[in-house]
Amino acid sequence: MRGFAIGAALCASLVLDALAVTFSGDKAKGFEVKNLPKVDFDLGPSWAGNLPVSNDTNEDKKLFFWMFPPAGDVGHDDVVVWLNGGPGCSSLEGLFQENGPFKFATSDVNSTLIPNEHSWSNLSYVVWIESPVGVGFTKGEPTIQGMYGQARQMYGFLQQFFDTFSELKGKRLWFTGESYAGKYIPYIAHEIYQHDDTKDETGINLQGIAINDPSFTSDFLSEEAPAFEFFEQYHEVMGVNKSDVEDVRRVARKQGIETFVADNLHYPPKGLIHKPAESTSDYIVWDLVYRKGVNASECFSVYNIKSNCDEMADPMGFPLNATVPSKKNFLNENPDFKKALNVDPNTQWLECTISLGDVFKNKTLGDVSPPPDRTVLPGVIEKSKRTVIQHGTWDFILIANGTQLAIQNMTWSGMQGFQNKPNLTLTAGEKPHGVFHEERGLTLALVAEAGHMVPQFKPQTAFALQQYLLGQVSKKDITA
Repeated sequence: MRGFAIGAALCASLVLDALAVTFSGDKAKGFEVKNLPKVDFDLGPSWAGNLPVSNDTNEDKKLFFWMFPPAGDVGHDDVVVWLNGGPGCSSLEGLFQENGPFKFATSDVNSTLIPNEHSWSNLSYVVWIESPVGVGFTKGEPTIQGMYGQARQMYGFLQQFFDTFSELKGKRLWFTGESYAGKYIPYIAHEIYQHDDTKDETGINLQGIAINDPSFTSDFLSEEAPAFEFFEQYHEVMGVNKSDVEDVRRVARKQGIETFVADNLHYPPKGLIHKPAESTSDYIVWDLVYRKGVNASECFSVYNIKSNCDEMADPMGFPLNATVPSKKNFLNENPDFKKALNVDPNTQWLECTISLGDVFKNKTLGDVSPPPDRTVLPGVIEKSKRTVIQHGTWDFILIANGTQLAIQNMTWSGMQGFQNKPNLTLTAGEKPHGVFHEERGLTLALVAEAGHMVPQFKPQTAFALQQYLLGQVSKKDITA
């Protein structure tokens, strides 16, 4: 198969290409990353720091970014943005542990960093951006009330970014991310397309989006509705007894969702999908399944239902089975690393914020924006060159069948849902890795045995799907 891995010899020679990347403006020079500790290999150049969300000279709200150029001979005309979700989680989580040019050698907060052969920077420029204001190294007080405000801030940031790195203006731009970024990104894309008539001036040339395990529909569809059938299918993976399935079945039947997926997931759809009248809450069945998992294993995680105590430690400060991030993490334990990123080394960094008030002006309700599947996403699909939705089948925090239900309940390009059932085998190399389907500009990839963070749990598959998003491989190259 073509293009799925970069060998060691080739990788070494291609670093020279990355080293040749320069930006001529004085603005860009102030963001160069120098003297980076904990890295004992040639990482090549990168740029990091804070940029404002508008061109107002008094603007105090700034987002933090870290950008790497392409390390290979492809992707020099592509700029990829990566966002983590939360809401309120840092995109440095993705950089350090999912798709960045390095990964941790150990699970200790003082670990060194080693090369990541599946880094997306082998495929394009990649910019990891901390957003919204209130996350990580960002600066200023949160003022957004929802996704339209978040999108306007990101659009303003992009204007400053392309003004600073003017050589990137007009290059193909792709927005990618996971979890709550599945809500951020469609709204951001919608905002960018609203300014399409000025892209020659701003250089913001959006081509498409990819959202992994996304929070893009209602809580009912993404979590509660598919919870029982997920549990029935995967309880053995979770280490839960069959008798527990019957306990949950009785509750699911009372809530009207025992066979919700089977009754509603049709190709083509039979009509709009509605919440049953019997359902009294978005979380009754989901919560019960969660408690069954926790009782079965102290290492159970909603992010990956296959219990693995070795995965619990997180050098960035948020173990998979934790609910509150730790202040003891790689960046806080290594202030010289923060200094190299052009931020105040005394800044206390958290992988995820603790409360909604840290990112939304409404500290009680948080984000009240409607889900993008009912608002902006259909239009984004229609205007994009390619839209990819990916979902790991072992994710319980957001469930793959919920994503499929949402797609079948959504109308774009004049039709509701997929007309044909997804049935192509997703491959990376020679092995089957899940299910793949594409219709009318929308691609769905169900990644087998992957948890919530697909690039972390299945890096080779995520790498192949990123190649597909960028048009570096075709559907034929990654399916069987």
